Amino acid sequence: MHIAVVGGGVVGMTTAYELNRRGHQVTVLERHSMAGNETSKANAAQRSYG
Repeated sequence: MHIAVVGGGVVGMTTAYELNRRGHQVTVLERHSMAGNETSKANAAQRSYG
């Protein structure tokens, strides 16, 4: 199955990775030139793990 994931942030990339690992073809659609671009800008480059 070919699946499109909209958004290349942390959740989108993790979802795409897991789907690909399970044998699916995945295309990630991201509006910026780099995945995760908004993740570090939204909170001054600090990532939250909790």
